Amino acid sequence: MTAFMLFGCSKEAPTPVSELIKKTWSASSAQWDGTTQYTKGGSSNLVSGYSQFKLDLSVAGSVTLTEFDGKQFTGSYVLASDNTKITLSNLKSSEGAPTGTSGTLEFRIVGTPTATTLGLETTTTYIKASNKRVSLALVNP
Repeated sequence: MTAFMLFGCSKEAPTPVSELIKKTWSASSAQWDGTTQYTKGGSSNLVSGYSQFKLDLSVAGSVTLTEFDGKQFTGSYVLASDNTKITLSNLKSSEGAPTGTSGTLEFRIVGTPTATTLGLETTTTYIKASNKRVSLALVNP
């Protein structure tokens, strides 16, 4: 009876963050230094280009990033072993790396990722965002 109680009521293990993030993400909202620049479906967005933003992490280790200016970059990504940071590296396109990055963007994971939501914040300011820190609420689909 004790064995049944110990093993019969086991819960499923939570989905690893590495699996939760393996999707194509789009922007639900974007902020620069706390000021909202974009809200999905909003009519007065300051940076409407976030409607085309995509972060494709669907292939483990490979990334395709479509930024708010429409430029697309490919490279690789690594999830930190403590699941707190995603580093995009070797980002390039036919025009080179994203402005001011040398091909590397680092994001801190904000909150707990789910199957449909992912919060990210740049770890440094970003030149393409007027040298401000960028916070993204991403969704899938």
